[in-house]
Amino acid sequence: MSSTAMFSYPNDFNISGSKKNDKLHTESIDGDNNEIFVEDVKMLQSKSNNHINNRVSAEDVKMLHSNSNNGFNNGVSVEGVKMLHSDSNEGFNNGVYAEDTNMLHNNSSNGCNNGVSAEDVQMLHSKYKNGVSAEAVKKLHSKSVLVSDELTAKDLQSLFEDQICVLHIRNFIPQEVTGKLNNFLQEKGSEEYTHEVRNKDGSTELQYFGVNRFGRPLNSTYNDPTGESLKKYFADALPTMQAIRRAVHPCLSPIDKLRVELDELWTGKVNVATLNGKKTFCGIGRIMPASLSSLSAIQPHFDAVPTSYFPTIFKQFAANVYLNVPHQGGELEIWNVPPVDVSDENFTIPADWRSALPTSIIVKPGPGDLLLLNTRRPHAITKFAGTEPRTSVQTFIGLTKESDVILWV
Repeated sequence: MSSTAMFSYPNDFNISGSKKNDKLHTESIDGDNNEIFVEDVKMLQSKSNNHINNRVSAEDVKMLHSNSNNGFNNGVSVEGVKMLHSDSNEGFNNGVYAEDTNMLHNNSSNGCNNGVSAEDVQMLHSKYKNGVSAEAVKKLHSKSVLVSDELTAKDLQSLFEDQICVLHIRNFIPQEVTGKLNNFLQEKGSEEYTHEVRNKDGSTELQYFGVNRFGRPLNSTYNDPTGESLKKYFADALPTMQAIRRAVHPCLSPIDKLRVELDELWTGKVNVATLNGKKTFCGIGRIMPASLSSLSAIQPHFDAVPTSYFPTIFKQFAANVYLNVPHQGGELEIWNVPPVDVSDENFTIPADWRSALPTSIIVKPGPGDLLLLNTRRPHAITKFAGTEPRTSVQTFIGLTKESDVILWV
């Protein structure tokens, strides 16, 4: 998770207390001796505005100091503790309270045994002008990004129940597959991938936001009473999926691997969606040139298939597997707000939706990573530069009230 504001320390900041307390420091996983001093403990135990003396135990401090390689397993790093109790130039002279500390390292309801990272603390400090409150930490914990090295049933449950914004699976596919498929898509994918936009009168129209495609998406059939576009959609579906499989042979394609793992992990049925008695397309190639990336960065959008297509689903998610990503920019930007209620016929997106939303969450995927998100939350792609495009493969995931899963794109 990235911060939208840089955090700076005052010139007189000092954590070098005169005495050590062996019970209040611990050896971290990477072998660094992360010490804290009496002065630090005093800051952590400082009285709050309501004059309650909130003490922090040695166990709490150990959890704050222990630091894993990815910053998500064992609380926050030493830098995180500095940020929690330092006087910043923006006037955060607060320290933290015992309740905040407990929230930082407790197991959250979504199964994240991680506390928050230093970047999270920066974000909290920049957003909440009175320091880090327990409520602020709860909000970040319950609606944030869960990072893992494998897809699990527990994490899927957290995603489907909207306890987290994004499920980030690192190295979901091997680099051999990312290389082959990236080259294939850059050679083959050239058609514009338009996105449906809802007008004030409830009608939809397709607009181009700088993403090209390999494969024909279902939204290309919207607003066509003749049915000709739907015929083309079905005609292209299987040949496109087979072409992607051939491009990465003998390995599994990213979406085939996802389908297998969803079927193994999820207790409900998992199938490629059926429409009018025919199987839909699943796994479109997306190619975004740097020169067009600003089109997707200006305003957020949401994705919601018309209920007439799949009336049984009540939540919609997307799975994106990344093949080539820019060194800077090209991140997923998502907002921690309730998913759009598509059943509300009067709902319209403000002309400047971005300015009406709170601070966004930024997620940086790497090549081979999988990101899963609720597409009815506002989201966007940040602008990037360079000569290489941002490439990925994507499918939508629909969840029914019977807890069955269908996939299409």
